[in-house]
Amino acid sequence: MALTANQIKYYREIFGVSQGELAKHIGITPVMLGFIERGERKLSRSVAERAAEALLAISRQVSAATEEIQSLADALQ
Repeated sequence: MALTANQIKYYREIFGVSQGELAKHIGITPVMLGFIERGERKLSRSVAERAAEALLAISRQVSAATEEIQSLADALQ
């Protein structure tokens, strides 16, 4: 299942990624991503799939960083 425009914006904001950063990963311009997120342009299946892949990669980075921080915190106790 591909992501919706609302989901793309939601997860992008949750992960603290700018439109420019995500757009670069997806292969579109930040302006186009803004249009898509605001519903001013239709979200193609291809862009939705690339966004899902990019957000999955970002979530893995966030998860790895969280685990590293937790390990450091545990070592301090």
